[in-house]
Amino acid sequence: MQSTAIVQFDGMSMPLDTFIDCYRLIRVNSFALPSMASNTRLVTVDRCGTVIEDCRANQVDWHACIAFRPVDGQQEHEPCFDCGTSPDDQQFCESCMDDMEYGW
Repeated sequence: MQSTAIVQFDGMSMPLDTFIDCYRLIRVNSFALPSMASNTRLVTVDRCGTVIEDCRANQVDWHACIAFRPVDGQQEHEPCFDCGTSPDDQQFCESCMDDMEYGW
């Protein structure tokens, strides 16, 4: 029998795998960490079953995190093609666009 952490969230207790499936979290691939805007707000869970409900992507300890999802009601932004940190929903962030205009 496989032992798993118990997650306590929203007044309920459930096994970690069940929590990940019920709340539609995205499992983190430790060999290919997710790419997203650094200020994207997330819900995360770690191996011990600790849930962090609202944190920014740049504050997450991705080596301890096993699953995540964007906070409800938030537009999910694509990262900038050049630097990977754009909070905009455009292809390039403003600083990268400025660099391109000057030919840098």
